[in-house]
Amino acid sequence: MSNRFIVYLSPFILLFFACTSQPNKRAEESGNVEFTILQLNLWGECTKVENGSQYLLDQIAYFQPDIATFCELYKGENDDPIIPQLTQSLAEKGMTYYSAQVDGRAIISKYPIIGKERINKWMFKAVLNIDGKRAAVYPAHSEYRYYSCYYPRGYSDGSSSWNKLPNPITDVDEILAVNRQSGRIESTQTFIQDAEKEIEKGTLVFLAGDFNEPSHLDWQDDTKNLRDHRGCVVDWDVSLLLYNNGFKDAYREFFPDAVSYPGFTFPADNIHVGVSSLTWAPDSDERERIDFIYYYPNDKLSIKDASIAGPSGSIVKSERIEENNDDVFVSNDNSGWPSDHKGVLIKFILQH
Repeated sequence: MSNRFIVYLSPFILLFFACTSQPNKRAEESGNVEFTILQLNLWGECTKVENGSQYLLDQIAYFQPDIATFCELYKGENDDPIIPQLTQSLAEKGMTYYSAQVDGRAIISKYPIIGKERINKWMFKAVLNIDGKRAAVYPAHSEYRYYSCYYPRGYSDGSSSWNKLPNPITDVDEILAVNRQSGRIESTQTFIQDAEKEIEKGTLVFLAGDFNEPSHLDWQDDTKNLRDHRGCVVDWDVSLLLYNNGFKDAYREFFPDAVSYPGFTFPADNIHVGVSSLTWAPDSDERERIDFIYYYPNDKLSIKDASIAGPSGSIVKSERIEENNDDVFVSNDNSGWPSDHKGVLIKFILQH
């Protein structure tokens, strides 16, 4: 909200607003605060799907997340940015959100945003006041090239093309060597350095975004013969680095079984878009969990629920398929979906 008016209100009216405008949901007996965080890639700022801006509004009005992080906010020079449109439209529906954006990443929040800072070219930090508790949320979107999880699937990594390879590459050292050319490790190290300063202050820390890299938790022995992994067990760099520094993957913490709860976020089956626009490796099973919400453990913080925001369908070998795993999918069925990604929706509990 950029324009504010200062008027005199009686103490009774001020008390009314204070009680009715609280974004959090309280459990009356415990006094705990429950809040949700949504992460979603907006696929070219919702320009790739006809009516995508309206679909985004419909979905956010349905989810009503307390905090949402968005990435891939890139439009043409003559196109209006979507975040101001979104917050204005939500306000017209009686939902007040604060917002902040740096480059192609953004956050909206029911909680006041008391500061923002660019961390590097791939992420920024928004500082929030969650019911009196300082929280640092880092919206992120990592380099999409050097996507070497395509190697076992028989496709190139996008550094020069997305062409089909003569043969799948299953040499894990080669897979990781290419992955490390992406700069994703260096970006994550910068995040960790900044987050450590926040943690020392007692701040709640969250990192949310499209990492364009799988999790090591999803490429172990239990999945090595699934999803065209072709026997590969891969300790992907960014997720391993975060775990080694104490951070937790919220979805995988709540659902540790990567077989029954794969949590795929890409590619989503968007019925408003042709299949050829939704797949980059059309002859493979490229389903992957590349959108994440990480958090740093805190004695007062726990996870109450986790779900996948978006359609239950995916694209496999250029076919639209309905997922039959145990993931829980949530979305507004009366509206379309604005992206080629699914989102991650996590409900946290903050104890008082």
